[in-house]
Amino acid sequence: MVNASINWASITGLLLFLWGLLATPAGISQVIFYSESINSQKDSSEVFILKLVYRVLLTLGRFLGSLFVGGIIFFQGWRLDPILQIGIFLMVFMYIMESANSVLNDYMKWKRKN
Repeated sequence: MVNASINWASITGLLLFLWGLLATPAGISQVIFYSESINSQKDSSEVFILKLVYRVLLTLGRFLGSLFVGGIIFFQGWRLDPILQIGIFLMVFMYIMESANSVLNDYMKWKRKN
């Protein structure tokens, strides 16, 4: 049996799920951007390789975490009391703002490069 209702938590879960789908192509482009910068500098130092590994893990974490957590919040958010629903909403909103800031900064770096 699936029980879902429209409340703050379910809307937040749906928003987080959709953000996971939208942030994945941006994360993949970030990984490509970092890998091209490593190739163009001809200096594969450990710092650049660690940054690339960090970006790959961050992209996978954002993708899988957003999908799983968004789905859980969507289907189980009706069980939360209103103050917890608002807390979940604020936490997801701040998460999206943080990751959007990272994506926009990388886009600006890419724009200056080209």
